Amino acid sequence: MKNRSLFLSWMIIVVLLTLLFKQTIFKFFIADFSDADRLDIDKLEEIITLTQAHYVGDVDWDKAITGAIEGMLQSLDPHTVYFSPSQGQSNDENFEGKYQGIGIQYDVIDDYINVISVIPGSPSEKVGLLSGDIIVKIDGESAFGLASSDVPKKLKGPKNSVVKVGIKRAGFDSLLDFEIVRDEIPIYTLNTSFMANDSTGYVWLNRFASTTADELENALIKLEKKGMRQLVLDLRNNGGGYLWQAVKIVGKFISGHKRVVFTKGRELKINEEHYTDDYGQSIDRDFPLVVLINHSSASASEIVAGAIQDYDRGLIVGTRSFGKGLVQNEFILNDGSRLRLTVSKYYTPSGRLIQKPYENKSLVEYYSYNDATADSVALEDSLNHIQVYHTSSGREVFAGGGIKPDLVVGDSSFSKSPKLIQKLFAKRIFYEVASHYSNQHRDIKQEPEEFLTHFKVSQKLLNELKKVAREKEISFDNDVWNADIEFLKNRLKAEIARSYWSQNEFYRVILEHDIQFNTALKSFPKARAIQNHLTKVKPKID
Repeated sequence: MKNRSLFLSWMIIVVLLTLLFKQTIFKFFIADFSDADRLDIDKLEEIITLTQAHYVGDVDWDKAITGAIEGMLQSLDPHTVYFSPSQGQSNDENFEGKYQGIGIQYDVIDDYINVISVIPGSPSEKVGLLSGDIIVKIDGESAFGLASSDVPKKLKGPKNSVVKVGIKRAGFDSLLDFEIVRDEIPIYTLNTSFMANDSTGYVWLNRFASTTADELENALIKLEKKGMRQLVLDLRNNGGGYLWQAVKIVGKFISGHKRVVFTKGRELKINEEHYTDDYGQSIDRDFPLVVLINHSSASASEIVAGAIQDYDRGLIVGTRSFGKGLVQNEFILNDGSRLRLTVSKYYTPSGRLIQKPYENKSLVEYYSYNDATADSVALEDSLNHIQVYHTSSGREVFAGGGIKPDLVVGDSSFSKSPKLIQKLFAKRIFYEVASHYSNQHRDIKQEPEEFLTHFKVSQKLLNELKKVAREKEISFDNDVWNADIEFLKNRLKAEIARSYWSQNEFYRVILEHDIQFNTALKSFPKARAIQNHLTKVKPKID
């Protein structure tokens, strides 16, 4: 027991010293420790030894190690983080673009697993699961009361393995039993793509995973076959992902050998330049392009938006992006846990550092969106002076935190009574009413295009929404309700579309009342003007 505790104590010291000074893992060029550093090391060892020898209770060393690591990393930057082995596995699935399971989107409502949507082509669709189904048994055991985080442990599993589920479905008195053979399930990074009108295509990306560039290319080809002559690329709420995917995507709109992004780190060999043709031949697409961003567009999203803006390839519309210009490398530790360590900073082709200041700020302050400064042209950098850069055609662009749009358009939820809407969301009222409606009207399911164009939410359906809200003890007066009728209709129609088809149709309906999206559709004359001006001047970016 004594040897075990001594081993754990020394393991803590080794882990902390390795992380603090990066000698073993990262091989950075590091000066000798100062006397103050050595005193701190001695202090850490002394505290661990005293705790081991004298603490009144048993020490949970796993918890202590994790806490020490996380505490140390918080002193570095907001994006250097530690993941447990399970968190690391989940992250792999998210960015590798696939997992093995049954293929449903679910939510735990009133302690039961509710099927929100079924992924097309998945094992669940093949056996006949439907949106609105409630999973009450898994492999013969009750699924009641399962935490949302525990559901994947029951439903995911190796390809070709079998899971049995008992389903409660509206209109059936007894449970429906299904045997589902698990398979590889793709995780799509493209929310939706469609023709917004006869000439305008629309693509909305939610992150940059290993499949994103291929998903985008497939969508563009389909849209081009439908007559697309201009494109809205939506990167709002896209927190980023793989840098190489961002570079590959820029190469779909900017041809030749053009620098997309470059990085600078502490170690010279970590410095890199990435070009449009690094990951395959760039494509000579020259149709007008509008890119949508907001304050939740970060990292890889900013690489794309920054390059498009610097080369005057398209018009950037929305609000200033988040400002995450730190590059992380992920290191896998011996137990499968991960250290995602910031190793460099990235810059746009014109030389702009996108990272916003984070020194002397709490995490709350860092992640807060400050409207007073976010869209100001005169943002200052950490050296307290304005840094002005120029695009290929000579337009001024500014460093200091994020990408400032060429056309600033504020966010809008379109809800005039957000407190009421939040209560409806929290109790899943839209989902419940939409699910009941779609289950009762399966026989009138239309083609998506017909539904999107012609379906109207009736007063009867709105009354049902109000009735269910009151039954769920949500209080409101009629004036508040009536003030938000258009929002209520839009959200209810979107949930019905998801029940009939998929997330793709859900997002299409949501966009019908999106001010930034509708502004983008009207902004192509400005996008063309930028491109036309570029052809008349000598490019300034190599």
